[in-house]
Amino acid sequence: MSDLFKTAPKEVTRYFDSKGSVPTFDWRDIAPDEHAFTFTVAKTAGFDVLDDIHDELARAVRDQVPFEEFRQSLTPTLQKKGWWGRAIATDPKTGVPDIVQLGSPHRLKTIYWANTRTAYAAGEWERTQRNKAFLPFILYQRTIARDPRDEHLGFVGIVLPVEHPFWETHYPPNGWGCECTVRQISRREAIALGWSEDQEEPVVVFENWKNKRTGKTEKVPRGIDPGWAQNPGKNRAKNVSSFLSDRVAALPGNRRTAAIEDIVGSPLLKAMYEKPKKGMFLPIAPVRQDLAQALGAEPSFVRLSSDSLQHMINERKERGLTLEDMSSALTVAANPEAAIPLKSKKGFTYLGEANGKKWRLVVKAVTNVRSGETEWWLNSFHRKTRKEIDRIVRRAERDGTLLK
Repeated sequence: MSDLFKTAPKEVTRYFDSKGSVPTFDWRDIAPDEHAFTFTVAKTAGFDVLDDIHDELARAVRDQVPFEEFRQSLTPTLQKKGWWGRAIATDPKTGVPDIVQLGSPHRLKTIYWANTRTAYAAGEWERTQRNKAFLPFILYQRTIARDPRDEHLGFVGIVLPVEHPFWETHYPPNGWGCECTVRQISRREAIALGWSEDQEEPVVVFENWKNKRTGKTEKVPRGIDPGWAQNPGKNRAKNVSSFLSDRVAALPGNRRTAAIEDIVGSPLLKAMYEKPKKGMFLPIAPVRQDLAQALGAEPSFVRLSSDSLQHMINERKERGLTLEDMSSALTVAANPEAAIPLKSKKGFTYLGEANGKKWRLVVKAVTNVRSGETEWWLNSFHRKTRKEIDRIVRRAERDGTLLK
């Protein structure tokens, strides 16, 4: 275990700690890209054990706990809660009861292995991104497994740039129990190992695999186990914005509001400010239906981009505004005391108070060229005095544009 985490412990623990728990009946209930964001264990639906398993795994990652200690610490809790041995459980998707394997030493070993290995892979990928300026290539190395898979041996010796699409699907682990590794190398070593700019691309053959749980047919690279054809670290960085916004958009109103509040209150906002990624954004507030209808648009949620966040904070540093002020101001976007349509009729000025401070926010409605849908974006925020807020409200009342 010490060898597993010695390379990038902070990156590894950050990846695992940020996962949300999602109970499932079958591992196929979670799509591959969602595994980069969610922690799940099959057959936990209906049992109050998922957080117990997550907490023990988080401790194992953080404190380099070996498997035997992990097993001995967790087993009594699972047995006490009835998640142990074989039992009859009802599949929530089909409603059909079945005899299933719950907890067991073998299952705990699989859970431990899968989660520590993917956390390690995500941490290594983050370190790879940090070092790619002087180590711009990745070498697929021979597995240390006693009984290696022939398909995985076929990947050994492949040398490709860090950003090559091959690593989106073939960055190890590439299946249950896979012990393959990669090594980040310099351009000089890559050339010495035979890499050249005009070399042939590795042949990746995709095969159809039908997910019997969802009924969907998925393309899986030959030699990669279903559910493992994804780079956990790259998926997390690449898809965090679309993942969150898609999931939030699919929630009913009250749950959408709760989810957005959780996002704003989580470390994600701070992370987006401190380590911005181009194109990244977060949903920060639902758009009230009456306000959307006033502009003839569909209600959705307000987004905040990393570029806008940095600009707004940096622009107002001389005023002593902090990221904490920003978080406070975002609560006004979720529940404004008053809203005034912009002269362009493409957005609103929001007015409100949070934590004893008065705020004026500008939210703009933009049409997505590709989808044709209206997207709402936070464009700016300003501290105001009560006198200034009252003056803006009186003017809007006089003009007949004030919405409450």
